[in-house]
Amino acid sequence: MTLRTPALICDAECACAPLVVAGLPEISPEVWDDARRVAKQEYKRSPRKAHVLANQMATLYLAAEDKDVALIFNPGGWGWALIPQMPLWATILKGIKEVLEGAGQKVLTLDYLRTTRSLSGRLGEAGALLKLSRTKGRELAGRVEHLLRHRPNLKVIIAGESNGAAMTEDTMCFLRANPQVFSIQTGTPFWSPSKPHPRSLIINHNGVEPDAFSTGNVRHLVVANTKALFGRYKNSQGNILFYIGAPGHVYNWEYPVVREKITEFLQKKVLSEKISEAVKS
Repeated sequence: MTLRTPALICDAECACAPLVVAGLPEISPEVWDDARRVAKQEYKRSPRKAHVLANQMATLYLAAEDKDVALIFNPGGWGWALIPQMPLWATILKGIKEVLEGAGQKVLTLDYLRTTRSLSGRLGEAGALLKLSRTKGRELAGRVEHLLRHRPNLKVIIAGESNGAAMTEDTMCFLRANPQVFSIQTGTPFWSPSKPHPRSLIINHNGVEPDAFSTGNVRHLVVANTKALFGRYKNSQGNILFYIGAPGHVYNWEYPVVREKITEFLQKKVLSEKISEAVKS
């Protein structure tokens, strides 16, 4: 699957403003040249797309100035939802930021819109979810690697829910050896389980109800959706791709299990890890 355009990174704290600008006078030639090199490798046949990607990488470098942690959110569904459109996971991002800032960290929160709202966008996303292509994971990994080359004191947390968790895991496959990169994943698809890793937190149970989507409980999915059609389903009703009900596929900072696991992960992994020591080891 090659039907794709460069993903869009937005600053979640500035009304989800895209990190793309016309001119970048503050960027050093070294950063610019490296961004263009990476972008040309990713989009060999499209100078226009390569320019867009290079522009975003350079602007991300600027946005991360004076920050300690960059928190990048990979949305679920088709991958084009802004954080305000996902209010439950927005509470988790807010909780993560509060824990980090409570420890004295300066945090940059970003929304990674990996898919365009089009037929070609859906086809590209389907190919990535079915593991027919790894280009989306590679592109995000390239952005992160570029950022960390030029912001060596930064840590990056890639967070994803549902289909976004699958994309996060795909990105981590390229970044597993990088001690500055961590991931938090909830509700991973049953056909694409994430692999345990010291710097990845994988949550597939919200502590209230088993996640039918992550466990692959197809019977429960069918029964719940059938009951929902007639208004008879009473339990928590998450969803996949916005339309298909998925019992238990709901993650919220208010759920004790979710909050406690993420807080512990941040404290024991992200905050306790010293970059200089990790890089040396």
